[in-house]
Amino acid sequence: MDVDKEPIDSLHVEATTTDLTMAKKLDHEVLEHNMTLRQALTNYRKAMLYSLFFCFSAILWGYDMQVSGGLLAAPEFRAVFGYTQPDGTTILPARWQAAFNMIATVGGMGGSLLCGPISPYFGRKVTLAIACVISSGSIFLQFFAFSRGVLLAGKLVNGISLGMFLVTACSYCSEACPVVLRGITIAMVNLFVVIGQLLGNCLIRAFGGRTDTFAYRIPFAFQWLFPAILICGVWFCPESPYWYVQRGKHAEAKKSLERFQTGGSVDSWLVEIQETVRMEEESASSAGYLDCFRGTDLRRTLIVIAVWTINSFSGVNFVLSYSTYFFQIAGLPTSRSFDMGVGVTAVGVVGNICSWWVINTIGRRSLFPGMIVLTIIVLVIGILDVVPNYNSSIAWGQSALIIIWNFFYDLTLGPLGYVICGEMSSTRLRSYGVSIGFFTQNFWTLIMTIIVPYMINPDEGDLRGKTGFIFGGFSVIACIWTYFCLPETKGRTFEELDHMFEQKISARKFAKHDRRADGA
Repeated sequence: MDVDKEPIDSLHVEATTTDLTMAKKLDHEVLEHNMTLRQALTNYRKAMLYSLFFCFSAILWGYDMQVSGGLLAAPEFRAVFGYTQPDGTTILPARWQAAFNMIATVGGMGGSLLCGPISPYFGRKVTLAIACVISSGSIFLQFFAFSRGVLLAGKLVNGISLGMFLVTACSYCSEACPVVLRGITIAMVNLFVVIGQLLGNCLIRAFGGRTDTFAYRIPFAFQWLFPAILICGVWFCPESPYWYVQRGKHAEAKKSLERFQTGGSVDSWLVEIQETVRMEEESASSAGYLDCFRGTDLRRTLIVIAVWTINSFSGVNFVLSYSTYFFQIAGLPTSRSFDMGVGVTAVGVVGNICSWWVINTIGRRSLFPGMIVLTIIVLVIGILDVVPNYNSSIAWGQSALIIIWNFFYDLTLGPLGYVICGEMSSTRLRSYGVSIGFFTQNFWTLIMTIIVPYMINPDEGDLRGKTGFIFGGFSVIACIWTYFCLPETKGRTFEELDHMFEQKISARKFAKHDRRADGA
C-alpha cells in the first residue's frame, strides 16, 4: 500500500494545483468582464501610458505620408530635384515623382514582413529600438540628399522603419492592457497617424514657401525628434508579459504586469496569460507566416486581410488625397485649398477621439453601420458629379461631403482597422498576423496610388467625382462582408477568442456566445 501512496498523493497535489490555477483564471475573467472604464483607467493607467508611448511611433507614418505629397508643391524642392524648362518653370519628372510617392509604401511592405519574425525573437522593446535606428539613418539620407537616387533610397529605408513602428505598436497595445482598455489603446495608433498628417501639413505650410533648401530640409529634419524620444524612452517601458511567458520567463512576466497595474495582485492576470499561451502551444508547435494560413488561424488571418482591403477600397485614397483638388474646383485659391486640407486632417483627429466611445460601447461590428454611412457619402459625391450644369456650388457640396466622410472614416473604419488587426490573431501568431495586416494595407495603398490618378486626371479617365461610384460599389460589397463575416471581439479575453474560433462560432453570434454553454 505504501508503494502506491506516493503516486496518489502526487496526483492529488497536481489536481489541486490545476484547480487553483483554473480558479485564478476564472477570477481574472470575471474581473475583466465586470471592470468599468473608470476602474480600468484608475488601476491600469500606467499600462495605458506605456501603450500611448508605443503608439507615439505611428506619428511618423502619418507625417511621412503628408510631407511627401506636400513637398512636391514646394518650389525649392522642384528646383533641386527637378529640371528647368526654357520658360523658367521647374518640373519634376513624372516617373520619378510617382516613385517618390510610392517608395515609402514599398519599404513599409518590407518592414511589416520583417517585423513578423524579429518581434517574437527580440521582443517589442528591442524591435522598436531597431526601427528607431533605421528611421534615424533614413532621415540622414533624406536631409543630406541632393540627388534623386539618394532621396529615393532614404524614403525606401524610412518606409521599412514605418512598417515596423505600426506592427510593434499594435502588438504591444493588444498585450499590455486589460480587455476594457484594449480597443481604445490600439485605436490610438490611428489617432497618432492622423496627428502626424496634421503636423506634416503644418510644417509644409510653414516652410514650403522658403527660397532655400531648408524649405524641404527642415520638414525632413523635424522627423529626427520622434525616434530620438522613442529610443530614449523605450528602455523605461516594461516588456510585453505575453512575450516573457512565451520565452518561459514567468518571473519577468509577473514584474512586467506589476508595472502595468497600480496596486493589487497580478497572479490571476499572469495565470490567464500562461493558460492562453499553453493552450495555443498545445494546438500547434510552430509559429510563422505559413501557420497563419492553417487551421482556425486561417479564418483569423483572412479577417485581418479583408478589413485592410476594405479600408483601401472604401475610397480613402481618393477622398483624402484629392480633397485639395475639389477645393480648387470650388474656386478656392491654392493657398486656401491647402488650409482646408489642414482642416480635413483636424476633423480626422476629432473623429478619432470620438471613436473611443464607439469602440468601447458599440463594439467592433460598429464597422457595419460606419461602412453604410461611408458608402452613401461616396455615392452622393459621384451623383453630384453627373448633375447637369456642374458648378462651383456643387463642388463646394462635394468638398463638404469629403470633410463629413473623413469624420465618419476616423470614427469607425480608420481606427477599427488597427483594433481588429491587433485583436484578431492568436497570441502565438500575433506579430505575424499584424505584419500580414500591414503588408496588406501597404499593398493596396500602393495599388491605389497608381490607379486613382488615372481615374481622376483630365488627361486620363477624367472621372473626377464620378470615381465615387467605383468606390461606392466596392463599399456595398464591404458592407455585406462586414455583416456576415466580422466577429465581435469587444470584451473578450484572448483565451475566449481562441475558444470561439476553435468552436467555429458564426461571426454574428460572437457577441452573445456563452462559453459555459460549451462546457468550457
